[in-house]
Amino acid sequence: MTTLYVLTGLPGAGKSYRAQAIIDATGAVHVDMDNAMRERGISIVDYDARFAIQPEVEARIAPLLASGASVVAEFGSWTRDERDRIRGYAEPSGARTELHWLDASPEECIRRLHGRGGEGVETLTMLITEFAHEGYERPTRDEGAQYDVYVAPGDEWTPAE
Repeated sequence: MTTLYVLTGLPGAGKSYRAQAIIDATGAVHVDMDNAMRERGISIVDYDARFAIQPEVEARIAPLLASGASVVAEFGSWTRDERDRIRGYAEPSGARTELHWLDASPEECIRRLHGRGGEGVETLTMLITEFAHEGYERPTRDEGAQYDVYVAPGDEWTPAE
């Protein structure tokens, strides 16, 4: 069953870990903004470039779904508008949709980021510290009801049969 998995959460919340679990369980294709940036030799924290190329990266989703491939969309998706737009890519193909909200406290996200290291840790730490409470729009149950499956923090996820 073709499915679009939309992942949302702060940096360090566990999106990449969940994405890999979904891919391992379902064989879904990973459409990941950070990987798209790295493939182009662009820093993942170059936000001007990120916003400029995101439409091009998102444009990969609908054709994959139309071909029958399931897709894990990992963009961060800080706002409902962005999540709604990404969810809309499933409509033409009739693909199922799942919203996975990965949540951790800002302190835990920062701890995880520093633990794994890598590019942009200090910028991501600043982003979480300054904007986590105001810039990130947490999904509501109402929003989750727009999806075939809503996996809220603390919910167990199992692949659809």
